[in-house]
Amino acid sequence: MNRTFTELLDEAHALPQGHGQDGVVQWHCFRHREDAAGFIPSIRLTEDQALVGGHTEDSLGPLWWVGVHVGNLGRWGNLQAVNKHGAGT
Repeated sequence: MNRTFTELLDEAHALPQGHGQDGVVQWHCFRHREDAAGFIPSIRLTEDQALVGGHTEDSLGPLWWVGVHVGNLGRWGNLQAVNKHGAGT
């Protein structure tokens, strides 16, 4: 099922663990939903990749995140290259 951007951001999902074992290898966090929604169209996926994300909160308040999930970490590459971009306040 291909979810719309709105559906993706409406889902409650914790942030990725950061070690890549969950298959999420790149993600960005945003303090404002509209910033996350505006970022989504810039993500370019290749074969065996999928858009993931959702919303959660931390000690500073709500946040939204979007990222890339890969189906095969071994084929994707180096786990040390797992990358996140955190939300500013």
